[in-house]
Amino acid sequence: MSLQVTQAIGQRLPQPWPRTRTPWSPRVCIIGDSAYPLLPQLMKPYRDNGHLTARQRRFNQRLHSARVVIEHAFGLLKGKFRRLNYLYMARVEDISRAVTACCILHNICIEPADRLNAEDAAVFDAVEHVEPHENPQAAAYRDDLCNSL
Repeated sequence: MSLQVTQAIGQRLPQPWPRTRTPWSPRVCIIGDSAYPLLPQLMKPYRDNGHLTARQRRFNQRLHSARVVIEHAFGLLKGKFRRLNYLYMARVEDISRAVTACCILHNICIEPADRLNAEDAAVFDAVEHVEPHENPQAAAYRDDLCNSL
């Protein structure tokens, strides 16, 4: 997913919860890897320079675990609905509708005999690694997320 698409999606998300939050405040963001910039709506792991705290390592581990689940889900969708590999959509609304439709169809089709083979589901895209500048507001938001775990 391009940075422009990610930013367009991020702008549609609710604003991150306030630093002085209540237990029912929303906690909505996109989970990204280190190739993406840190934004309030896009969380990425702490850069491991050998000086991470235990809490920051735990945050990175949980963020990674969540990304694995998400990548697996998209792998299942792209394996079952192979046309997703070749769609070009310029508008965020179209991407959202296509993925939602595939999720609904996938849930309808789930039967024990309709499971995907692991090799059919292993479709993941490589992301070019870049070192973007960090956003101070997003860094504070990530620290709040880290401290809440």
